[in-house]
Amino acid sequence: MIRDSLFRRLVKRSKRFVVNLLTTTSAHGIGHVVQEGLHFIERIIWLSCIFIGVYGMVALSQRIWNRFQTSPTVISMDRNMYFWNTSFPSLTICSHRRIDEDKLADYIRMRGFDEDDAEQFREFIVLLANVTYTTFLDLPMYKTFGIAGYEYMELLYNLSWSFQPQVNSGTASVLSVQPTITELGLCLAVNSRIAVYNSYEYWQSRRWERVHEPAPLVVHPLDGEVYGQLIKLESSYEVFFHGSMEVAEISKRQYSFQESYYTTVELLALEILTSSNARELSISQRQCRFTHEDEMLLFSPVYSYNLCRIECRMKFAFKLCGCVPHFYRPVGKGNFRYRICDFEGLRCLGQRAGKGTHEMITLRSKKNPIDCNCLPNCDDSNFFIQAYVRICRRSREWFLGANLQWGLTDYPKMQLNRDIIFGLSDVFVYIGGLGGFFLGCSLITFAEFVFFLTWRLFK
Repeated sequence: MIRDSLFRRLVKRSKRFVVNLLTTTSAHGIGHVVQEGLHFIERIIWLSCIFIGVYGMVALSQRIWNRFQTSPTVISMDRNMYFWNTSFPSLTICSHRRIDEDKLADYIRMRGFDEDDAEQFREFIVLLANVTYTTFLDLPMYKTFGIAGYEYMELLYNLSWSFQPQVNSGTASVLSVQPTITELGLCLAVNSRIAVYNSYEYWQSRRWERVHEPAPLVVHPLDGEVYGQLIKLESSYEVFFHGSMEVAEISKRQYSFQESYYTTVELLALEILTSSNARELSISQRQCRFTHEDEMLLFSPVYSYNLCRIECRMKFAFKLCGCVPHFYRPVGKGNFRYRICDFEGLRCLGQRAGKGTHEMITLRSKKNPIDCNCLPNCDDSNFFIQAYVRICRRSREWFLGANLQWGLTDYPKMQLNRDIIFGLSDVFVYIGGLGGFFLGCSLITFAEFVFFLTWRLFK
C-alpha cells in the first residue's frame, strides 16, 4: 500500500511537471496538446502539426549543415592588379646529357669489363639515365651487369654529369637552383621552394623535417619586364614550367629545346590564393590542401597536387607490376617501402604505359579504376604558354651554347581568391530562422527547456 501511494504521488507530480513545462514554453502549438477540455482528435491534429514542423526543421537544417561541410567557400575574381605581387614562373630543366664520360670510363675500368661488355654497359647506363615511362622498353634487356634495381639511382648519381648553368633574373633577387629527382631522372629546379625534398641528398639522409625553403621571386607591374635566364646549358634539354610550390610531373606538358639555340619563352600567369578565414576550415570543407598538410603522403614531408599524383602513380605501378621505378624515393614514412624494379619490372611498366591508353601516365584506366583523391593546392600558381609555334620562332642559333630566357608576357590583370561565403554564423542564422518558421521558437525556448529539465526538475 505504501509503495502504491508513493508511486501514485510520483506519477501525479511528474504529470504536473510535464504539463507546466509544455504550457509555459514559448514554442507554438505544444501547449494545446496538454490543454484541458480538448477532444482526442484535436490533440492528434496538434501533435501531427508539431511533428511535421519538427521534421521540416530537422530535414532543412541537415541540408544547411551539409552545405557548410561541403561547399562553404567561393572563388572570386580580384582585378586590382596593382595591389598584389605575382609569383615569377618556376621551372624544372632536364638536360639530355646525363652521364659524365670520364666518370663512366673510370667505373668501367674499376669493374674490369672487356671491350664488348664495356660498350654494352655504356649504352645501358646512358639509356637508364634518360629512361621514363615512355622509354622503358628501349632499355637493353640482354644483361644486368650484376646491378640490382635498388642500386640504379645511386649509380646514376655517382656517374652523373655536373649540370650547372649560370642563372640570373635581371633583378637584385637571386633565383635559387636545386638539383632534384623527377620522373625524367636527375634534373635542376629553378625558383622552387619544395624541390629540395626530392633531392638525392635529402633522400639518402632519411630526412623528413622541413628545411629552410628559399623565398621565391615575386614581381609587380611597376617592376617592368623581368626575365630569368639560364646561360651555357651545353646540351639539348626539356623544361617543365610550374609554380614555386610544385614539382615536375610526367603527365604535364614539357617543352624540348635544341642545343646551340637561344630561346625566349613568354608565359601568362593565373594565381589562386586562399584567405585567412578560409584557412581555418577543414580540408573537406575548402577542398584543397596547404603545403604542410602532408599526412596523406607516404613519401614526402610536404604536399602538392603533383606530389600526390606521383605517389598515386607509384601505388598504381606497384599494383600492376609489383615494383616502382628507381627515380622514386625508396623509403617512406614509418620505414614503409616499395620494391624497386629490376629489368623485368621496368619492361612490365613500359608495356603498361605503351599500349596506346598511357594509363600509367594519365592515371586513367577502364579495367583498373584509379582513385588518387588528390586535392589542388590552396595557394597555387599556374603558367601557360600561348603557342609552342611562337617559341620556335623566337629561337635562334647562338654561338655560346644553349640559352633559355623566360618571363611573363604581361602581368595578370586577374587573380582568383578562395574565401568563405557560408560560415558558421550563417549556419546559426539559417537554423534559427527555420526554428522560428516551423515551431515559432528561439534561443530563449531552448533555454527554457534546459532550465526546466535541470533546475526545476531537481527542485
